Amino acid sequence: MATRVLEIDPRRTVRDLLRDYPQLAPILAGHGLDTCCGGVHPLEQACRAKGVSLAALLPELESASAPTGDRPTSGAGLIPPTMSIREVRKLYPATLPVLERYGLGDCGGEDGPDEPVAWFATVHRLPLDEFLRDLRAAAERAPASGPVPAPAPAGAPGTAFSPHFILGSLFLTLTLGATTGMINLLRIAAGAEVPIDHRQIHAHTQILGFAGLFLMGIAYHALPRILGIGGMRPGRSVRASFWLMFAGVVARNAGQPFAFYPAGRLVAFLSGAMELVSGLLFAGFVFGLLRRAREGKYDRKDPLLRFVRAGTVYFLAAIALVAAQSAWLAGHLDPVLPPALTEPFYFAALYGFFLAWIYGFGHRVVSLFLGVGPARKSLIEVALVAQAAGVVLACASWLPGPTLPFALGLRDAGLLLAALSAVAYLAGNGFLWRRATLPAMRTPGSPTFAIRAAFGSLGLWALLEIAAVVVTRTTRIPAQNLWWADAARHVFNIGFLTLLIVGMSFRILPVFSGKTLWSPRLAHATYALLLAGTAMRLFQYPAAFEPAFYRVGSWMGVPVVLALVLFVVNLARTMRPPRTRCDAVPAVRAAGFSSTLPMR
Repeated sequence: MATRVLEIDPRRTVRDLLRDYPQLAPILAGHGLDTCCGGVHPLEQACRAKGVSLAALLPELESASAPTGDRPTSGAGLIPPTMSIREVRKLYPATLPVLERYGLGDCGGEDGPDEPVAWFATVHRLPLDEFLRDLRAAAERAPASGPVPAPAPAGAPGTAFSPHFILGSLFLTLTLGATTGMINLLRIAAGAEVPIDHRQIHAHTQILGFAGLFLMGIAYHALPRILGIGGMRPGRSVRASFWLMFAGVVARNAGQPFAFYPAGRLVAFLSGAMELVSGLLFAGFVFGLLRRAREGKYDRKDPLLRFVRAGTVYFLAAIALVAAQSAWLAGHLDPVLPPALTEPFYFAALYGFFLAWIYGFGHRVVSLFLGVGPARKSLIEVALVAQAAGVVLACASWLPGPTLPFALGLRDAGLLLAALSAVAYLAGNGFLWRRATLPAMRTPGSPTFAIRAAFGSLGLWALLEIAAVVVTRTTRIPAQNLWWADAARHVFNIGFLTLLIVGMSFRILPVFSGKTLWSPRLAHATYALLLAGTAMRLFQYPAAFEPAFYRVGSWMGVPVVLALVLFVVNLARTMRPPRTRCDAVPAVRAAGFSSTLPMR
């Protein structure tokens, strides 16, 4: 049977080719050819401008729609760029060592992701020509006679994506974090007193137990793959890092309220020691990866590497403050930590560690998910510098020695710079207003809506903080009061951080595990509840003039906790569905994705 191929006329414009053959988009994007200039140039002219060999590209394009049975057994058509990684693994098990070498060995669970080769090359910044050449060479050496079970390649990770960090973080927030925060709010609204130390351990649990563990789990799995580092096994240090942080957060909850007693002070001290060791293990892992980043894939000044490196430094500063907190609790008969140890910790962790990592990963992958194209590099540089200066100034404001006016000036300057970094970052990426210019891969549950809404909350937080500093400095209105500052911080924590965790989880965790989101409707309900809780927290602003608003806003914990429950249920059902295996290899689908990220 003759192979049926597309008929590609190189004199046709790129725009016309994509209109008639949308499945060619990932192949053209992989070679740096898209419609960024309107696509009005003929294909042959676009290839000359980009330095792409037309003779090598045409066979790729012409084999894009060839049925599986008609596909060549060698040459450029052997593995077309539109073939999914899952199909490559099933048809050609000998390619598994190649996938592992490029850091893609266990993506998508045991079957691999059901996404085109060209899309994966774009997402992971792999040189498409080199990647395809290595895959085809391996397939030609050991051609497949049909789908066979794929043996694990040498040096592959011993297990697929591990949910320990995710499950641990969700357990902590639903027991000691968000749930206790909801109870505290309802008690305050009812006129009861909530001890300050209870509020402190609630914040500690949410920062390190929920968001911290979640980010660490994603980083341990995703960062090696993003950096293109293969052959990594989970290792004992990863599991130790999880248990030390998990146990440390639990020990802080058990020890701090009982600091009046020797046993409570000892437990609180041990909690800080465990969290410190966990943080050092994580930082060592991250810095080790950054040193091993694939040469040529990222240069030293790439925003991803710079933000991740800076964020990890902020994390170490936050962990050092945690160790100082535990030492203070061990030496005082008082369960309430002084603000000089809590406020800089909150700032370094929230607006340093989490924000920098989100900046880095957002710059790298969110533009892919949203299809909005690359960021403006100059504004990303502004965000990097402003954030670094803001974290340093805000933390320095709590050092002993400076006068109160000078310390308040440092605090306001740090907060203003951190907020301006968010403004610069959003302006550079355009996540809030830039529409998709190229097709992006669609996934169930509308996670891109949650991601956009989360960055919208980040923008709102930045405006609230800028306004608070400006109003405080130019008028007699005490805009930096505790109520308003607390409301703005929860816009960041719930509207931005938590909603982003939920949206990104629904987008990438199914890819990690090779499964499909269980209930898109539950996902939509989760987003709505989190946004409702964020809006209710904003009632603290008018509550300064009318206390009734505080009683209404105090119920914000209810939709937030319910949202987290729905999130847990949806995620648990997604990660553990009954797997149905099929021996038949699906036909190559037409991929609707192309990327504006530069290929290297």
